[in-house]
Amino acid sequence: MSITYPEAWIPGPDGRSRVRQVYRDDESIGRVRRWREEEPGELTGEWFTAERKKGAFYVPIAGEHATFEEALERIVFYSAVQ
Repeated sequence: MSITYPEAWIPGPDGRSRVRQVYRDDESIGRVRRWREEEPGELTGEWFTAERKKGAFYVPIAGEHATFEEALERIVFYSAVQ
């Protein structure tokens, strides 16, 4: 069982996030979204959300994550229990 994802972030379908697809053995099992909030003169806020693939759709997995790895773990966990 090999979990892979591309190195590059692509623009999300909503125009506000960036997305990385997640694959198990070349089959899509979900995606991680990276969100950023930039305020002039302040630190940039960044967080991640996870979505598992269910049929032809992506279903959000509740919660925000501080790192890409945390969101990735949620996708792997939820795809294993399907």
